[in-house]
Amino acid sequence: MDYSIAPFGEIWSGGVFNVPYALADKYIKLASEYQLKALLIILSSNGKNSSAQIAKKLGITSSDAEELMEFWLAEGVVSADGVNIAPVSVAEEKHKAPEPKEEVKKIQLTAPVLTPKDIVAAAEENPEIGELLNEAQVVLGRTISHSESEMLVNMVNFYGMKTEIVLMILEYCRSLKEKNKNRAIGTAYILKIAQNWMDEGIETVAQAEDKLKSVEKSDRIWHEIIALAGIMHKNPTVKQREMVLKWQQDFSMDMISIAIDRMKENTDSPKLSYVDTILKSWKKKSILTPADVASENEQFAKSKAAKKSAADDKIGGTPSYNLEEIKKNALNNTDIKF
Repeated sequence: MDYSIAPFGEIWSGGVFNVPYALADKYIKLASEYQLKALLIILSSNGKNSSAQIAKKLGITSSDAEELMEFWLAEGVVSADGVNIAPVSVAEEKHKAPEPKEEVKKIQLTAPVLTPKDIVAAAEENPEIGELLNEAQVVLGRTISHSESEMLVNMVNFYGMKTEIVLMILEYCRSLKEKNKNRAIGTAYILKIAQNWMDEGIETVAQAEDKLKSVEKSDRIWHEIIALAGIMHKNPTVKQREMVLKWQQDFSMDMISIAIDRMKENTDSPKLSYVDTILKSWKKKSILTPADVASENEQFAKSKAAKKSAADDKIGGTPSYNLEEIKKNALNNTDIKF
């Protein structure tokens, strides 16, 4: 279907302003919805506006507005307080010496508060959001609340997630609740999962499917490990999930089992942190098989025996004193009274 904008009507009554072609060509994919909205606000006010005004129009905080504008500053599209930051050209980038990689700073933004009217408008503007809200009720098996509707709309419009990926997250949360009837799945938990997926760069359905397979695999490993260790925790935290996956990548289950046995021998209560320390030590020493563990134990036993032998020699060997000399001196010592 082809679309064309009407050359007349109410939409033109407020006037017009220039929009760079690159906005629809290059940045329509690179920039998020709210970054695009922020730039349009600036373009509509003769190319200048404040973070406070942008925040007011978007319904977010000033600090969040400044975070959004960091993208346009880095691209050299806007300047801040009169200071221009020119982007590096492609030619310059090719000849530029590589710089050491720095850890990417995660930008935490506060999603806007949406009224019921805003949610209805979002669903009308984007049919995919309307379908998402309907499907969410089917997946969760109930009518979703306003806060849940607000969360879903913001996940798409504010955080830029695809509706099908949001549905996959909801389906995963539903399955978790089915496995554990006592587990509460609220908006905070769903948003936490979404944040983790965004941090990991999950943007396609294929990537989301791989992530869910990884989660399923870590669940299987987790339940096997806690059964061996005698731990009562039913569900792993995000960090525990990452930890056991790392174990599985570096070691066989036999090695993990040996580490758990050693933990049991040396601790009063089961602690996975102790197992983690053992496995990290083994990895550093390249101890990767049960045979390597046996060899290390043998070397340790030999070293311990050698130290004990040296200590025994010191105790039972030639004394560092002359016993006969001591007796002679004692007999000649007239200061001793009997």
